[in-house]
Amino acid sequence: MRGMRASLWVDERSGTDCTWRADDTSRPSACQDCAPCVACSADDADDALAARARSPVTRRLAALLFGLVAASPAAAQAPDDATRLEPVVVTVTRMEQKAGDAPASVTVLTRDDIQHSASQTVDDLLRQVPGFSLFRRSSSLVTHPTTQGLSLRGIGPSGTSRALVLVDGVPANDPFGGWVYWGRMPMLGIDQIEVVRGGGSSVWGNYALGGVVQVISRRPTERAVLFDATYGTNETMNFDLLLQDVEGPFRISLEGNYFSTGGYDVVKKSRRGSIDIEADSNHSTFNGRVELVATPEAALFVSGSYFYEARNNGTPLQINHTGTGSGAIGGRLGTLDEGEWRFVAFADTQEFRSTFSNQAANRSSETLALDQRVPSTSAGGGLQWSHRFGTNLLSAGGDARWVKGETDERVYNAGAFVRTRDAGGQQFIGGIFLQDVYTPIPALELVGGVRGDYWYSYDGTRHDTPPAAGVPAEQTFNDIERVIPSGRVAALYHATPTTDLRASAYQSFRVPTLNEQYRVFRVRSDVTVANESLRPEQLTGGELGVQQRWGPFEGRITGYWNDVHDLVANVTLTSRLPDCPAGTTCRQRQNLDLARIRGFETELELRPARDWRFLVSYLFVDARVVNAPQQPGLEGNRLAQVPENSVTATVRFSRPSWFDASVTARYIGPQYEDDLNTLPLGGYFVMDAMVSRAITRNVELYVAAENIFDRVYTTGRTTDGVISIGEPFMVRGGVRLRF
Repeated sequence: MRGMRASLWVDERSGTDCTWRADDTSRPSACQDCAPCVACSADDADDALAARARSPVTRRLAALLFGLVAASPAAAQAPDDATRLEPVVVTVTRMEQKAGDAPASVTVLTRDDIQHSASQTVDDLLRQVPGFSLFRRSSSLVTHPTTQGLSLRGIGPSGTSRALVLVDGVPANDPFGGWVYWGRMPMLGIDQIEVVRGGGSSVWGNYALGGVVQVISRRPTERAVLFDATYGTNETMNFDLLLQDVEGPFRISLEGNYFSTGGYDVVKKSRRGSIDIEADSNHSTFNGRVELVATPEAALFVSGSYFYEARNNGTPLQINHTGTGSGAIGGRLGTLDEGEWRFVAFADTQEFRSTFSNQAANRSSETLALDQRVPSTSAGGGLQWSHRFGTNLLSAGGDARWVKGETDERVYNAGAFVRTRDAGGQQFIGGIFLQDVYTPIPALELVGGVRGDYWYSYDGTRHDTPPAAGVPAEQTFNDIERVIPSGRVAALYHATPTTDLRASAYQSFRVPTLNEQYRVFRVRSDVTVANESLRPEQLTGGELGVQQRWGPFEGRITGYWNDVHDLVANVTLTSRLPDCPAGTTCRQRQNLDLARIRGFETELELRPARDWRFLVSYLFVDARVVNAPQQPGLEGNRLAQVPENSVTATVRFSRPSWFDASVTARYIGPQYEDDLNTLPLGGYFVMDAMVSRAITRNVELYVAAENIFDRVYTTGRTTDGVISIGEPFMVRGGVRLRF
């Protein structure tokens, strides 16, 4: 048995008409007043169906039993929240298992969580997960894409992601820079998001330094049209259309999304000048997928995506836009000996363009400083096999990715063109893994996995025409080769029916991106220079956790310790490099010998009644530089952009016959903008709220507000005194339609 996803639905009105569907947790169309039971295995569902077929009495007793379970306080949930109690996850071990059986710190956001959040983007939604953060505090609504890299548990003092992001098993991290285009993931088309914290390279390889985030798309179960439209503050609008159909063995899904906002001021009022305007953005997304389910054991899919976005970054001369297209093909095949094969292949091509300016001290004028064009292409794939041998579930496989990219730059001085600067190269990263999930007794699960990856960075060049003083006109960089091991051991012990204990130790890694090796970037007067000689980041860590359930209460606490060797950080230099113009602060991406990130996280949930749900999450992280021989002044400093404390609390009321409402409050503690810890960013508190009401079975209206107290909070500051601020009070109204 491979742990297929399944659900049993019970009609609350009659106690009959139960329906079970393999690999499907959506409400059956013929059962509009059903309550779901917890997810069960395919074998369990087969047994239930057989029992009901044998005896009408047994059928009614089973229906009554499942109805009582669904209505009990411990199982209180919205009628269509099919997997709330025990969601099925695939990210921890690359195989399906119940979240409660996963030996890792994992948080699952279900379709119900997504639909009733005030957040407009996936990154804002994920901020309620302990440990999740982007490089900067700002929402992806208006921030520059290169600052949208994510980190988990404070591992990430720069804009590159320290966690792998997947969409249905396909990497979503930008192949050139590692950041994430969150607009490529419209929330209407998402079924579930899994966040796994802790090193994940033993099965996922590169980028999974601090964990993995996987977005699972909604799968078609019947012909349906879903539409979500909103309009609100500052001409912010979002239109999302999802078309799904099932035709024989084919499952078809098409989604189109358009988002636009007039944005908001991103410079603090007291620091604004005549050049400061509202930062705005718009993007369009198209996602399509066709899946052929030939048999329950064999399926094949083809998917494609197109994304385009354009942004104004707060002044007339600072803009950026990105266009990208991608495609994937994959499938699964069960074998006669109860094994399974899965494969995926993918490719994408994109072009990113961005301009930067030099601004007068009084912000009354600006001149163009840099115009960048960054084309890139990538391709990759993976193959995985799994098979159960008694109490051992063995899996093995491999994956690889090739990336080619460059940055073509036009450099300006006082607005006048002075030179071109072209740099780039190619990378190959690939590895193989072996993992065993051993269950000697039902209460104990042991996991062991090893992986080896080969990284090859080659064809690195730079051309300057004409070259700046001290810079050769033509440069060819040395190729870099590394073999990088990673591994993980973990244990999960169900000590009692209500108490679970977890422990794990792991090694993980991330290789430098082409962006870090070759691209210069600028934030007002702060310039950060590339470094073609960067070494891979390698993490050694471990964690201990306990999960406790008392009736309607559930709590988890996890303590962790991570040592990161060769962490890449933006290091402030005392001597100016040729790529840093006069009058700017000069930084360079450099490896820090050792950084230590340690702390603990908690997640608490209370369901005192069927209609109410309370959630609190807290993260404490102490992230510091331990050893930096080339920059001894950094030793003991906190890592840039990492707060020590963050808290999120949510109150949710759900009675569909009345309304649904949620309120989320978030506190982020003080942190530093820079590596020297000289530019502090104060703590802040914001609150969001949402209310929705189903008018008919097919129509729902809602109102959502973010930062309802209109708090002004700092998201960034530069050495010349410019202070950036976050999203102000924004409200929107919307309608959801389903046919």
